[in-house]
Amino acid sequence: MKRRSFLAATALTGIGIGFAPTLTLAQDGSTLDVAIVSDPVTLDPALMASFFELAVQYNIFEPLLHVTPELEIEPGLASYEMPDETTYVLTLKEGLTFHDGTPVDAEAVKANFDRYMDPEVGSPRGSELGPLESVEVTGPLEVTLSLSDPYAPFLQVLSNRAGMMVSPTAVEEMGEDFATQAVGAGPYRVASWTKNSELVLEAFDGYWRGTPAIPRVVFRPIPDETVRINNLRSGTVQLIDGVAPQLVPQIEGDDSLTLKESPGLGFNAFSFNTTAAPFDDPAVRRAFSMAVDPQVIMQAAYFGAAAPAAGPVPPSIGWAHDDSLEVPRNDPEGAKQALADAGVDTPVAVEITVTNSPIYVRIAQILQSQANAAGFDVTINQIDSTSLITVLRERTFDLCMSPWSGRSDPDGNMFNYFTIDGPNNFPGWENEEVDGLLKQARVETDQAARADLYAQAQQIIADEAPLLFLVFPQTLQASEASVEWTQWPDGAFRLQFASMS
Repeated sequence: MKRRSFLAATALTGIGIGFAPTLTLAQDGSTLDVAIVSDPVTLDPALMASFFELAVQYNIFEPLLHVTPELEIEPGLASYEMPDETTYVLTLKEGLTFHDGTPVDAEAVKANFDRYMDPEVGSPRGSELGPLESVEVTGPLEVTLSLSDPYAPFLQVLSNRAGMMVSPTAVEEMGEDFATQAVGAGPYRVASWTKNSELVLEAFDGYWRGTPAIPRVVFRPIPDETVRINNLRSGTVQLIDGVAPQLVPQIEGDDSLTLKESPGLGFNAFSFNTTAAPFDDPAVRRAFSMAVDPQVIMQAAYFGAAAPAAGPVPPSIGWAHDDSLEVPRNDPEGAKQALADAGVDTPVAVEITVTNSPIYVRIAQILQSQANAAGFDVTINQIDSTSLITVLRERTFDLCMSPWSGRSDPDGNMFNYFTIDGPNNFPGWENEEVDGLLKQARVETDQAARADLYAQAQQIIADEAPLLFLVFPQTLQASEASVEWTQWPDGAFRLQFASMS
């Protein structure tokens, strides 16, 4: 019988021909070939900032704490205690080692945190760790983390990239090469990486949960959504990320395949470059936003497998999602009038930058059509996926896709994007009130009070429009029916929990 798996929302309280040569190892269950949308930009968790590392990161690195598919926190490499609201004592499991055989001990954990927080490294993890003030080795396997203020999302942060530990010895010995030969303590170690071709991982015998059931995993970047499906149906790959919604019926109609979907934690949005014309003018940003109809994008690009987005917090984070948030949309005549009222000459030339993924090209074409009807003159610039983070950071765009895989706490969807010095503040937008609200929400421990702070911040963001929010996509992934695996709402693969029959 056809299998289709769902993660219930209640459990949540981010055309072509064949691609690869035939793979013989996959047939005996020793290798799992995984088709992903794009190659990672880096394998170093200190430097990860792209959406595209998500698929591979948990297979190489094990965080200090573990988050379940229901977003509950469990011990990972360590357990934790809180003597008070600003102190966390982490106790590592005994006998842990990194892939290079060096110990995962308290000194190694401190070295990782020191590196994340080193301004010269420039890691986005420094911002994620928030008010972390000091890291003290208080025993061979014990680390005490002291915060300057309470920090509500801290446990969730330690279950994500900022909690991923790497070998300090390997960092020192490899230097810049560490980004391509990373050494962690996760279920798989890096065997080889041929950029834009294949990332080969081998099971780590020293993994604390036990050696993974699948000995070898090969991640293959396949940008074209139809090619990914064709490779799955032909058996060239056995697991795929980023199932295009319009191709879901093909999977559902094939008893040899399994589709899994869940409400996502992330958003699909586009950053306005607020530091340069034309979008340095909030009136122009609001007019462009007003011209857009997310319902069309939801149906034409996502075929209903998404929800319209007015802000950064999805319905899956129920306590912080603001149902009352409204943004003027689908009003091209109103957009024209807004441009006229602001004294803006039309047509306004705008370039939209997207990766060459078919779904994003479709979205760009829809935006182009809608905005052109409202007084804009839109062109589309296609780039490769691995260039996206550079374009965003250097702000060499007018309007650029900025997808976010999402985090289980709203801080993870907002702080880095909308604080003045946030590492994901790709628009270059500066709003002191929002900056203050988000910093206050970090130290507020009462959930209702936090929700109110986020609601206030989201309303200002909606009014000023530094980002054009479109939809909250469903997480859609598929596999051969012979592959047993668990889906997480963030869409990250954790293949230590997978097997093949």
